[in-house]
Amino acid sequence: MKLISVVIAAYNEEKDLPKCLTAITTQDFPKDDYEIIVVDNNSTDKTAEIAKSFGARVVQESKQGNTPAVKKGMDSATGEIIANTDADTVVFPDWLSTVKEIFADKDVVGATGSAYVKTGNSLFDYISRKTYDIFLGFNFLIGKTHITGFNMIVKKSAYDEIGGIDERFTMSPDVDLGLRIGKKGKVVFSTKLKALTSLRRWEEAPLEAFWTYFKGYLWTVWLRKPPPAAQKPVR
Repeated sequence: MKLISVVIAAYNEEKDLPKCLTAITTQDFPKDDYEIIVVDNNSTDKTAEIAKSFGARVVQESKQGNTPAVKKGMDSATGEIIANTDADTVVFPDWLSTVKEIFADKDVVGATGSAYVKTGNSLFDYISRKTYDIFLGFNFLIGKTHITGFNMIVKKSAYDEIGGIDERFTMSPDVDLGLRIGKKGKVVFSTKLKALTSLRRWEEAPLEAFWTYFKGYLWTVWLRKPPPAAQKPVR
């Protein structure tokens, strides 16, 4: 059994997946202590081929959508800790070692961290990161353990206990998971868990993206019901 299973759901991600996997395979962390699982969600490009070239275990999920793909990957994990990120995300070199450090506290069952963006405008990038940190920090302060999919880490035993990802949540299944797993122990927000993520949903349709995420947050966090929304594939 590995200490950590890194899970990445992918649909036609041949462009971004190599950067994501390069970041994971060059971590300052023993390679024997983690596995990489890439979920191929009906890709028609070289996604699966690229994943295998990096030594990842590829599993197939025919049901289209981020929620079933992430669930398939997390359910397939064999590690004591499941660390989920996105195919368009580049985690920092100490991501896995920070995960190990945080989960050394046996009471911790979940964790999330900061979101970095790189647009070419350093001021915008800084404000975006700080705004995100403040937003998450506020949610944790009021007991809303709002973990986010591109930087989402959970203890496998606690994940299994609560029944894993709830597929009714076609939007914000990660947030719902964080709220439910918090009943099994401590969920933490650490700015040491850093990931450079993509703004492609916002770039392509900013108003639609805002409205979709807002509905996801409102229904999941405050109404505690599956949102009347779903993320569309952007590739």
